[in-house]
Amino acid sequence: MKKLPRYLNQQIFLSTLICTAMIFSNIVTASDEINLAHKQVLDAAEKFVFDKLHHENDENLQVKASPLDHRINIPLCSEPFQISASPEALTQSTITVRASCPSNNWYLFMMVKATQIQPVVVLSSAVSPGSLITRQNVKIVKMDKKRIRSSTFADIESVLGARIKRRIRPGQPLIPKQVCFVCKGDNILITAKTQGLSIKTSGIAQQDGNVGDTIAVRNNHSKKLVNAQVLSANNVVVSI
Repeated sequence: MKKLPRYLNQQIFLSTLICTAMIFSNIVTASDEINLAHKQVLDAAEKFVFDKLHHENDENLQVKASPLDHRINIPLCSEPFQISASPEALTQSTITVRASCPSNNWYLFMMVKATQIQPVVVLSSAVSPGSLITRQNVKIVKMDKKRIRSSTFADIESVLGARIKRRIRPGQPLIPKQVCFVCKGDNILITAKTQGLSIKTSGIAQQDGNVGDTIAVRNNHSKKLVNAQVLSANNVVVSI
């Protein structure tokens, strides 16, 4: 069999390489167009839900559309995609929305998850009962409001100086009944206020209490029980 001249082999090789590159380029371009169309629809759906649900200065709303199957082909739309949802759907955590293109009668139903979050103080490390809460063992995380079953603390300043009453796992939200700024049996400073005067004495807490709570304390001097409001760690005030 007669061999082809070298220059013909080179031309055939170059032609094959160019054809392959063109085919690959077309595939990449088509893939890019599909991804772009998917992103446009997803962005439009998320914006629609966010605009419907958010309130002024509301920074605690997170909206995320479920990814579309890569096999779904979204035709080119000469105008912005239209998104709609029923009033009933907008009350759900996972919202069904309808995306459509008026110019070609194309439409698709999609799922968008809306989550209301809030800042919560959690332990960042394991601590033993009786430990003091410091900036080193707590942090702020944002949690889905629907996962929170009780009152929590929203900022670190509100728990500094309190003590842990029971063992709590790292990452678990702190709740008021798990901490005390004044704990039962503590030696505390009692400030009695009357007619613009302040009288200070010592006492023993008879109950656990957090800032703002009213608890029973025993005056070390008079031995009497009085009700006092917790001001801060180991400090209470009595109004006379």
